[in-house]
Order: sequence, then C-alpha cells, then structure tokens
Amino acid sequence: MSITLMAYPMAFLIDPNEAKGETLQVASATVDVDKAAVNNNLKAIKVLTNIQYDELPQIMQYCNLPEGLNVDWLRKGKYQVAQLTGCFDSNELQKTGEMFFTELDKIAQRNVRLIDSNEYFYYLYNTGYKKVTEIYTNLKNEGATQIFASSENEVVAILNGQNIKYYKELSDTTFTLEVEQKVTILNIGLSGDYEGANVNYGLTNLKIKTNIRKGELKKLLKAANYLFYEADAQTPLKNSNATLNWILNNGYYTAEFAGSNNAAITKEAEIIFRKLNIAAGRDLRYINDISTTVYTYKTNYTDKGILLNTLTEHGAEEIVESDGEISCKLFGMEMVYYKKEGSDGYTLDITQITDKGTCEDLINDLNEEYGLNIQEVTYNKIKERLEQENMRLESETVMDDNSIVLTIEV
Repeated sequence: MSITLMAYPMAFLIDPNEAKGETLQVASATVDVDKAAVNNNLKAIKVLTNIQYDELPQIMQYCNLPEGLNVDWLRKGKYQVAQLTGCFDSNELQKTGEMFFTELDKIAQRNVRLIDSNEYFYYLYNTGYKKVTEIYTNLKNEGATQIFASSENEVVAILNGQNIKYYKELSDTTFTLEVEQKVTILNIGLSGDYEGANVNYGLTNLKIKTNIRKGELKKLLKAANYLFYEADAQTPLKNSNATLNWILNNGYYTAEFAGSNNAAITKEAEIIFRKLNIAAGRDLRYINDISTTVYTYKTNYTDKGILLNTLTEHGAEEIVESDGEISCKLFGMEMVYYKKEGSDGYTLDITQITDKGTCEDLINDLNEEYGLNIQEVTYNKIKERLEQENMRLESETVMDDNSIVLTIEV
C-alpha cells in the first residue's frame, strides 16, 4: 500500500529540530478539541469553514446528520459557518459534531475546517450576567486585557490568551459567552484543493506616537464623535473588534491599536485619525515632521538561524543580534524581530514605512522565502525519519506551487 504526503511552504509550524518528534499524520485526521472547556452551560458550537456558499448544497445532499445533531449554516462573506446544537449533553454535542465534519471532509475531499493552517471553534455558553458593568468588573478581576464594550449589548476581551465575547440578543435576558479556540495543525498529507496552504503574517498591533498633549485628547475625541474611558484610557471603535488604548508618555499620547485582523486595524486607524486631524487642524501623527508609526506583526518564524539566513539572502543590511532581538534595515525600513514571553514565534516591528504597499510586498516575499527555507530543512528531517522507520520512498515531485509530493510505500 502507498500513501502520498504533501509538504507545503510555511506548512511546518514547529522548530525543525523538533520535527523528529512529530507523528506523521494527514491534516484531515481527527483533531481532539479541549474537553476541559466543556461544561453544563455549553449551548452551541460555531465552526468556521472554507466551504463556499455555492458548493454547500451539493456537499450537504450527500451528508447524513448524526442522530440528535442540529446544524444551522450562517453565511460569512463567501464562506459558511456551521452552528451545532442539540444532543443530550455537551460531550455528545462535540462527539457528533466531529463525526459530522469527518463525513464532510470525505465528501469535499479536503479538511473543510482548515483556514490559514488553523481550525477555529467558538464555544457558546449561557451566563447569568444581565449588565455590561458586571461583565467588565469580572473581566478586570480575572486579569483580562483589551476589554471594551463595542455596544451596549456586547463586550470583547482577551482572557488567558483566548479571544472572548459577551453578547446579548434583543430577545435575551442574560448574556451569552463566546470563547474562541484555535487549533494549529501540521499540513502534511492534505490532497485536493483547499484553503490555508500558507501561513500569513498577521498585523497584531499598530502604534502611532502623536503630538496630542495631555489636556487635549478628550476634547479632540469628543469633536471627532468618539468616547474616551478615562479609567482605562480606551476609546471604543465603531467599525470592527479592534481596540484602541491611549498611552501617555512625557506629556504626549501614543495610540495603540490591537486586534486580529490586518484590514480592520489599519482601517480604524485611518478613520479615527482623519477625523481627529480635522478636529485639531493639524496632522497629529507627526513629531518634528517625522512619522513615528510602528507596525507590529505576529509571525510563525520560530528558527533563529533560518530567519537570519532568510534576511541575509534578501539583502538586509546592518543585521544585529542582541539580547534575543534581531534588527536590520531593508529597503529603508527598520525591522526588529523579538519573542514575547510565552510565544514560540517571533514578533516583527517595522518603522520608517514610506509606502505601505511596498512594506506588505516585502513581508510577503520574506514570508515565502522563509517558508521555502524551513520547508527544505523539515523535508530533510522527514526523509531521515522515513529511513529510520524502514519506509520506502517511491517517488517525489516538486509542484508548480512549490509543494513537494512524496509517495511512500508502507
């Protein structure tokens, strides 16, 4: 019997030195969800999918729902979100849900939950909260960060590294808690067309130093029709779940935007500063005629040696490694890579950006080049393991998209 493995650039989300300890399995294999997150208050599970609206009817006509499981499909852009309810208890809901998606994978011939090398689940819980103030106080006591109320019936925050949201429908008397769970998987063995072949950079923070003085921020925000919560120095934003905190340093404010969506963060920054600049009659983003915007990106770079090699190959200058940080200059931009506590991947700060389009092109180029470099190292590790396990390699082919197809006799 033969099996086929496919290795994609940037598909390996582990340090190459740790690859020998990974179990070879196809990406569409069953992924166990966190059973500890389940309790009697679980009322539904939402699952993001890469199933497009037009293909859903064709897939579902061949799918049989497990007994007791209800599935409601919600449209999100061109893709579908499955909301699972029913069953006797929460454990049974998860079990039947996994059976349902296993069958969907077989019908679609791909992992329908795979989005940018991750699977996203949203657990919905009943709560006893009736007021936003109760939720806000409880989240602060639990050490949550980036807390803000996006409306009178919704509060979002980050707690223990997870995105959470409290919301209340008009017909509800109490709030529902939504907890995001992200499962990162190793994309080896997935055949057929699918979403998520590559891991992309994610803009997680945008810091903009301003010339706004201590006494004028609240006044400017009011003129621009924005609120200011003095207790936490936060401004609720209106067009996304991105957050905005104001940090006072040496008499002037820095605007710190955060979130998980690149477009949302940059869009919110552009909108609010356009309005604030009009209210102030000057460009608030300049200090001594120099823009001080810092773009912060979360990367999946885990290997220092391969990162340094990638930067060198790409023509980076003044590469300096110091105290766990790697800094360099590339195309006139200053770049600093560093690791946050508890994170395996590097975070990237970029300053002195004159053309955001050029910056994004550069990031994509580095992303692809690093992916090819780490693919080569991990590919060699896999071949070593195949030899150790007496598995014969029948053939290997490099495809047009730089994926590597390995056919192995087992």
